[in-house]
Amino acid sequence: MTDITTTAPAALGEGTMVLPPAPAVTDRRAGFSGELDRAREELAAAQRVIAEKDEAIVARNRTIEQLRTEQITDGGDYRLTEFWERAGRIADHADFCQEYDRMAEAMNGPRRERDYDVTLRITVEWTTTRRAVDGDAAGDFALNDFDVTEIAEEASSGMLTVIESEVYETEES
Repeated sequence: MTDITTTAPAALGEGTMVLPPAPAVTDRRAGFSGELDRAREELAAAQRVIAEKDEAIVARNRTIEQLRTEQITDGGDYRLTEFWERAGRIADHADFCQEYDRMAEAMNGPRRERDYDVTLRITVEWTTTRRAVDGDAAGDFALNDFDVTEIAEEASSGMLTVIESEVYETEES
């Protein structure tokens, strides 16, 4: 407490003036320092995320620029896909098929696909049951009653055994 002596006019009177006690000050800095530390950590984490995204964007932009400016040295480069498709259509339409095929092969480009008629010779082993008096007669009955639909049914059920298959003939259609 502080005693103050004043010499004021008679209206106020003379004497010691007593001031009320100062209110108690609560130090709350300790409680807020934890909040401040948490906010600083969140800010640092957000800045790290932004930096990582910036690095990814820079790397992506570098790749895009490289793809735009890098010289293409291989005809099979994926950036030429549209070129080869259009060139193939033009070759088909203008009857430059052999020239297109020669260039595509020399430059490692995709080859044109064409339709071919393919004849296959397939030897299958198919077992069927026929009622007869002997084996020769049963064989004759099986040949006379032969129906491709029976073989197709067995092929679809996985019961058919392919012994040999070969390409007999191919012809461009």
